[in-house]
Amino acid sequence: MFTTRTYELLKNPKQGNHVRRRGEELTRGEPLLTAGTPIHSGELSLLAAAGIERVRVYPAPQVAVLSTGDELVELGDVPGPGQIVNSNFHLLSARLREEGCTAIPLGIARDTADDLSVKIEAGLQADLLISTGGVSVGDRDHVQETLGRHGFELGFWKAAIKPGKPVLFGTACGTPVFGLPGNPAASAATFELFVRPALRLLAGHRDPLPPRMKVTLAEEITGGEKRQRVIWGVLEDQDGRYLFVPSPRQGSGQNRSIQGAQALLPVDGGREGISAGTEVEVLLLRMPPGRSM
Repeated sequence: MFTTRTYELLKNPKQGNHVRRRGEELTRGEPLLTAGTPIHSGELSLLAAAGIERVRVYPAPQVAVLSTGDELVELGDVPGPGQIVNSNFHLLSARLREEGCTAIPLGIARDTADDLSVKIEAGLQADLLISTGGVSVGDRDHVQETLGRHGFELGFWKAAIKPGKPVLFGTACGTPVFGLPGNPAASAATFELFVRPALRLLAGHRDPLPPRMKVTLAEEITGGEKRQRVIWGVLEDQDGRYLFVPSPRQGSGQNRSIQGAQALLPVDGGREGISAGTEVEVLLLRMPPGRSM
């Protein structure tokens, strides 16, 4: 037995509503992704929907990391008098993983040309070599001299920044080489300013530079430095407007400078102090909640 029911349409249907038409998403000849597009889940889904099994991609950069200095010991070893734990390796290897790179640990090279030379030779087999320490002008700073044994061509040495002045860049045997300062905050700053853009170029990114965002300075910044300063800080949401709060410790030798930092604020050399409440532009290291790259 069938029951008859009456339905009333509240509005007139339109022709074509709720119909998925052939070719509405994928049109012949239309590019799906342009060169330099990072492949995330949405891009993978689109490629799969088009029946594309393989695409040409840039391989993840293989980056050799060399720490230098008689004063360094590995994590887990007890430092002796005048020694410290090699924290820079763990900083850099973590940042490399976050950037989609593979870190190749070379260990600690002692302050001798022979030990440095052996480890540098191994590092030049990678796509890029990073060393920390030994790039200044001290009696035990042998990195640049030892690189010369391997046909090193200097790009630049020393930048007018604080922290990070003695940063070194060049190529050896066709491999890009960055020599970063040994102080942790200086090593971290020069990685963000110089190494990260280079890695993004190697990985095929169209825009390798750090994203920028305008924010409000939460507290006064003193000026008067000859070199450009980079200030570590965090971002706090205040009624939809982000505040930049400088880290309380900015010393180049302090890991506390880096911990929790989301942005770097460049302050030009020779500039007077910047008052709290001023709009400034920061370099983003990690996006704040609700924002995307």
